[in-house]
Amino acid sequence: MIGGSRPTSQVEGNTRRGDGSVIQLVGFRLDEEDYALAITKIQEIILMKPITRIPQVPEYIEGLINLRGSVVPIVNLRKRFGLPRREVDDETRTIVVNIQGKTVGCVVDAVTRVMRINREQIQPPPLAVLAVDHRYISGLARLDDHLLIILDIERLFDDQSPVVSVRWSEKGTSATMASSSLNGE
Repeated sequence: MIGGSRPTSQVEGNTRRGDGSVIQLVGFRLDEEDYALAITKIQEIILMKPITRIPQVPEYIEGLINLRGSVVPIVNLRKRFGLPRREVDDETRTIVVNIQGKTVGCVVDAVTRVMRINREQIQPPPLAVLAVDHRYISGLARLDDHLLIILDIERLFDDQSPVVSVRWSEKGTSATMASSSLNGE
């Protein structure tokens, strides 16, 4: 590691063709910036659904939705990254991801495309990244005239995250937050 940056090999989504030098990503937008997640972490992309609000959770946790009988916590990535508020519109989507054995929905401004990127195009994030805490970034890729920020969804929702510490009871029919999340620890 040079200058504290992580190697690009941590970016997931390998297409398993040839030498594994191409990865598949799903692109999305937040506040006019392009981001991407490894396609291997994504369960599905859905339209916004009615959200049941829950008390005493961090502001970026919007609440819970019922997704075909499963209770899924919903995180607003704009709020998670400290970006300005934006009203939900026709482009707003929820990217449902599987992390650490849990299913979480991530609200984004718009889903843009599925893409294949050569690993050689991906660079580690610079230490001076200001818009998003750099530990959540797997790498940056140059696409034509702009940069694509590739997020590490596992690090974004690590074991300490209130989203990951949600405990389900009776096959997702009710949910309670772990006591550490409620107490703000």
